Amino acid sequence: MPSDKDAWLLLNASGLSTLRQLQLLEALGSPDQILGATDSQLTEVGPITLAHVKKLRAAQRSVDIAELQNKCAEYEVDIVSIADETYPPLLKEIDLPPPLLFVQGSFTKADELAIALVGTRKCTPYGRTIASDLAANLAQRGFTIVSGLAMGIDGEAHRAALEAGGRTIGVLACGADITYPRQHKELRQQLVQSGAVITEYAFGAAPLRERFPARNRLISGLSLGTVVVEAPAKSGALITARLAGEQGREVFAVPGDINRPTSRGCHALIKDGAQLVEVPEDVVDGLGIMLKAVPTRPERRDVELHGDEQIVYDALSHEPRHVDEIASRCQLSPAQISSALMLLEVKGLARRFAGNTYVRLN
Repeated sequence: MPSDKDAWLLLNASGLSTLRQLQLLEALGSPDQILGATDSQLTEVGPITLAHVKKLRAAQRSVDIAELQNKCAEYEVDIVSIADETYPPLLKEIDLPPPLLFVQGSFTKADELAIALVGTRKCTPYGRTIASDLAANLAQRGFTIVSGLAMGIDGEAHRAALEAGGRTIGVLACGADITYPRQHKELRQQLVQSGAVITEYAFGAAPLRERFPARNRLISGLSLGTVVVEAPAKSGALITARLAGEQGREVFAVPGDINRPTSRGCHALIKDGAQLVEVPEDVVDGLGIMLKAVPTRPERRDVELHGDEQIVYDALSHEPRHVDEIASRCQLSPAQISSALMLLEVKGLARRFAGNTYVRLN
């Protein structure tokens, strides 16, 4: 009989759906008992058919447990089953919690105060700025930031949480031995040091399109609420928001420019009842958590601004503004504006983007 962890790995490798695995676990108690049951005992579990039993038996015959153990060691992956004390309690509450998680990094008690922050891969400078500011602020208040390690909004949220010294969890739609997207290899390594990277998929599972909606249920399931920063009318972020609502979690959306396609998904969510987010306090209030119980974030504006810095700062917006437009609002010399913008960047109050444009960060 395989060890407890080996039995969980075999059940995961069987190819049985999450629903069927949960039904077997509810009826028989543990993977050991499932693997040790006779074919007739297995088919006595309501929806389990001989086809399901054949999948299970095939895994028992062909899966190389030693190879899986070596993979876990090679990629520094821990397996966390739904029976373990470290399994996230919020995730256990959803309809189809994964029986087994492959975890790089670790879960902590602090992760019970988690917020999902998601959005489009093709985000605007406005979206990047808002995502970064929200994630940093919430991380500094003690929230764990959960997202999908994708390009765009997801990546900005993870990075900002890390830079703020907070915890963040990335959820993959592929095996733990695959980094997707590849550009986030370094970011993923940072997450492992200050949070976790998790997946329900076995080693070698490719990031197929159909796996992302299932991944999204874990993002929302790990979180008290989901904030959508920027999303077009058809977006995976909207799937995450819908799942959050179905799971009884709060749904938030950040409004944007009505003329931008990337704002339409968020505006649709707000029309459907999502809570509008303008400042981080909107998220905290929306969760029903008293502000006094959550640490406040150190204000960026406690840095003193001098002369030209204040003038240029007042000319900035959360939407990108070209340096020429800033100049027209300030009526300062190019040298004065350039110097002030550089100082504002150093103080964390402005950020430069492509095309010699700048945005206000606070």
